[in-house]
Amino acid sequence: MKKLVWKPSTVSWQIHVVIAILAVIGLIIVESFKINVKQPNYAEKIGAANYMLQGMEIIKQLRLDRIGPISKKIDPMRSGLIGVLSSPITSTTVDIDAKLTTVNPNWAAVIVSMLKEAKVKNGSTVAVSFTGSFPAMNLAVLSAARALKLRLIIITSASSSTWGANIPNFTWLDMENQLCNREFFSYRSIAASLGGVQDNALGMSEEGKMVLRQTIRKYGIRLLEYEDIKKNIAARMDLYNDQAGDRQIAAYINVGGGTVAVGSFIGKRRFRSGLNLRPSKRATKIDSVMARFAVNDVPILNINYMKTLARKYKLPIGQKKVPKIGEGEIYYRMEYSKLLVSIVLAFLLLFLFLFLKVGVGYRLLIPFKKPAKARTPEHMV
Repeated sequence: MKKLVWKPSTVSWQIHVVIAILAVIGLIIVESFKINVKQPNYAEKIGAANYMLQGMEIIKQLRLDRIGPISKKIDPMRSGLIGVLSSPITSTTVDIDAKLTTVNPNWAAVIVSMLKEAKVKNGSTVAVSFTGSFPAMNLAVLSAARALKLRLIIITSASSSTWGANIPNFTWLDMENQLCNREFFSYRSIAASLGGVQDNALGMSEEGKMVLRQTIRKYGIRLLEYEDIKKNIAARMDLYNDQAGDRQIAAYINVGGGTVAVGSFIGKRRFRSGLNLRPSKRATKIDSVMARFAVNDVPILNINYMKTLARKYKLPIGQKKVPKIGEGEIYYRMEYSKLLVSIVLAFLLLFLFLFLKVGVGYRLLIPFKKPAKARTPEHMV
C-alpha cells in the first residue's frame, strides 16, 4: 500500500511571503551582475571611427592652411569643422550645439550600425545626399562607407546653415576634393545644387550664389539648378538610377534637411531622425527624393535633428572635447547575463515545485500542532 502524504488545499500566507522574498532577491542578483557585451559589427565600427578621426585631422590641417587659426571659443575642439555665424553662402540658422555634437568620430560607428540594421551588405551601392551644413556627418558617412567598402552615389547641396561649411573657399566640396586628392577617400559628388531654401539658395545674395556656382564648376561637378522642385527631384532620381546601372540601390542616406532631399517642413517631420525602414504612408505623400525611395522600399537613413539622434545613441551633445573612440553603447552595452538569469529562474521554479507541489514549505513553515491530551473516558453509569 502506497504511503499517503497530506497536503493543505490552500497556500498559507507565510509561503507567499517567502516566495516573494526569494523572487526579489533573484531580481536584485540579476540586476546587480549585468555584463558588458560587445555589440555586433564591432570591428567595422572601430574601423569607421578611426577613418573619421583621421579625416578630421586632414580637414583641420586644411582649415589652418587656407583660413588661418581656429577660434577656440567657437570651435573648442579646434576641429576645423565648425564654420562661422554669417557669410555670403549661409542659408539658414541652426543652433551651434547641434554642430558641435557632430564633431565626434563615433558617429561613423553609428552609421555602420544603422546600415547593418538596414541589412546593407558590404560592397553594396548606396545613394547619398550631402549638405554643407553638417560636414562632420558627411565625413561620418564616408568613413562608414570606406569601412564597409560601399559604392556611393553622392549629390551635394553646396550652401550651409550657420556654423557649418559656410566659409567661401572652404565649402564641403573643397573638403571633399582634398580628401580625394590625398587618396583618403575615393568618393566624389557627381552633382551639386546651390542648396538652401527651395534648393536654389532663395534669399541669398547674388554674390553668395556666384561663389557656390564657381565652386561647383571648379571641380567639374554637374550643377543642378531648377525652378521647379519636381523637376529637381526627378533629375536627382535619374542620376541615382543611371549611376547605379544594373545594381540595386541598397539604401538612401540623407544628411541635413534639404527641401528636395527630404521635402517641405511637414515632410521633414514625418520621417524619423535615424533609420526609417517602414515610413508611414503620410510621410510618402509629400514628394521628395526620400519619399520616392521609401515608396520603393529602400531603407532610409535620415541624418538630421542631431540632438535627437545623439540622445537615441547615447552620444554627448555640444561637447567641448573630441570623445574617445570605442566608448559608449554603440560599442558595448550592459546586458543581463543569460546564464545567471537561467540559474535564478531554475532555482525559483525548483523552489515553487518543492513548496507548492510537494508541500515541503508547509511542513517547514507551518508549526505542527500537537493533538490535545486524551482524557480518561467517563463511566456511562
